[in-house]
Amino acid sequence: MSLPFLILNLVLLLFPQSGNDLCGCEDKPQVKTLAVVNGVKITKPELGTDAQNQVGLLQSEIMKARDTELDRQINRYLLEAEAKRRGLTTEQFLKVEVTDRIPTPSDTEVRAFYDQRKERMADEFKKAKPGIIQFLKSQREQIEAVKLTNLLRSAANVTIFIPNVTPPKNAEDLNRVFAKAGGRTFTSRDIEAGLAPLIFAVQQKVYLIRKDDLDMRINDLLLEQEAKRLNSTPATVLANAVRARLTIVTDQQAKAFYNENKATLHDDFDKVKFQIIQFLTQKQQQQLSQEFAARLRQNAAVQIYLTPPEPPKPK
Repeated sequence: MSLPFLILNLVLLLFPQSGNDLCGCEDKPQVKTLAVVNGVKITKPELGTDAQNQVGLLQSEIMKARDTELDRQINRYLLEAEAKRRGLTTEQFLKVEVTDRIPTPSDTEVRAFYDQRKERMADEFKKAKPGIIQFLKSQREQIEAVKLTNLLRSAANVTIFIPNVTPPKNAEDLNRVFAKAGGRTFTSRDIEAGLAPLIFAVQQKVYLIRKDDLDMRINDLLLEQEAKRLNSTPATVLANAVRARLTIVTDQQAKAFYNENKATLHDDFDKVKFQIIQFLTQKQQQQLSQEFAARLRQNAAVQIYLTPPEPPKPK
């Protein structure tokens, strides 16, 4: 079992999430107005519910990680310090104190585990046995890891000064001391450094979700403005610009697509012909819609204020 996996599991077992609602997810102060299209503002609250929900789910990952990061860092420090004291690497120390202490599950234990879950098992016992053994050993390693961490924390006299880990509001907040263990202090700066890769990864995903939704809303607004200019409806304008320009997908085109993708298509051509024609028609419609949206943007004043996140600066 790898060190990061072991430490993460032992932390999650020892220290449940506190439900802290503070995220610290944005890399810069966020502007309310995301874009202006021909003088019309599109604000962050106007983003779609689906986009907002996706952003919320992603940012909840940071909130959960923030709840456990302090204890994760304390545990890692104590493991590394004890391993160094014994003249071992951390991996060697964990092997001696955790992995080597776990006996291989007996055939009786493995069989009992299988029989209790037989209805949900996809394989016969003989084939499933190695996986069951590994699973049972992993469970027991986690229990031993919890015991080891409890002992190390008790011996180190861990003191928690600020139990709720919150993101810094300013540069001075980075110096807040959250805890002390074995002579070492753990500050807000330590927490933010540990969370930096996760926060940046989430920020990138959040940016793309917002950008996709914003692009869709810009296109919809431009379509509405174009329809108003033509004294028409958005549906009619779109039909004239896209649907009227669609060409019929021929049997030859469908057959050519089938031949190019035969390896992933598991039916004869006659059985999938209609679905291929539908797919190619939809693809053509999407291309025409994108081209029409691009033409509308060329003749419009569009300012976008949503910007991508900046990578974390090396410390």
